[in-house]
Amino acid sequence: MGHPVQQAPRRLIAFAVAAAIQIGAGAAVAAPTPEPEPVEARLEIDTSQAGAGGEVLHRRIDERANIVLRHAKVLPGDRYDATLEIAVREVEGDEPGYVVIFELRAADGSALDEPAEIACSLCTETELVARVETELEPVIAALRAHADSSDERDPIESLGEDPRPLEPVDPPTELTPAPRGHLGLLAGGVTLLALGAGSLATAVALIVPEPKVDQDDPLFLITTRPVGYTLLAGAAALAVTGAVLTAVAVRKRRQAQWSVAPYGAPGHVGGVVSWSFR
Repeated sequence: MGHPVQQAPRRLIAFAVAAAIQIGAGAAVAAPTPEPEPVEARLEIDTSQAGAGGEVLHRRIDERANIVLRHAKVLPGDRYDATLEIAVREVEGDEPGYVVIFELRAADGSALDEPAEIACSLCTETELVARVETELEPVIAALRAHADSSDERDPIESLGEDPRPLEPVDPPTELTPAPRGHLGLLAGGVTLLALGAGSLATAVALIVPEPKVDQDDPLFLITTRPVGYTLLAGAAALAVTGAVLTAVAVRKRRQAQWSVAPYGAPGHVGGVVSWSFR
């Protein structure tokens, strides 16, 4: 008479199933989220009208503002980039404090947005610096919106003239681009493949062992095979998804091409670069 089969303890089964679900959920977000592209801008701080503590305020605002800007991917610019101006003015009277004005200006000095003015009544220097740090967020958003709109403009139209092609015009040259645009998709596929392989190894380790007689009750057998089969199904799903993502990334990588064509106008000579998927 054969031994009845006793499955592994319920806690072990629940743990294995939860682990498989967690692996799948983690793999779904394995592909890194693209970060915003860095933009460049100059920072100018004016505390000449901030009273006796103007120099101290200048130093502290400059330190904290640069930390916020670097965290937001805003890098130091030059005279060809936009300028973020922060002006601090002391207010006297019954409710002394400060007024802070934020302005965004293009490289030619024109205003990019309406100046933002905030009042900080009865503020200490520390409170004022913290307020400036908080109010920088919408200003940075406006700066990034301007940078994005500038990137979307056609490079030929930005010259301000009607360019005429050079004679003779060489045919466009196609170059193989770097696979940078597909790194996220490729990374997700490889990660899923790795997780699927690891889960597969664990599943095999649970399936291979023969059932053992329960020492406490010799009429029953203990086996981990049901847990292994469950984990095996999850591993297969991860591996198949990873393979599909990797194949798509490789295919798009091969189809991407750069196109380079020259252009010219009186006083201007250059080229136009574009890329496409075929």
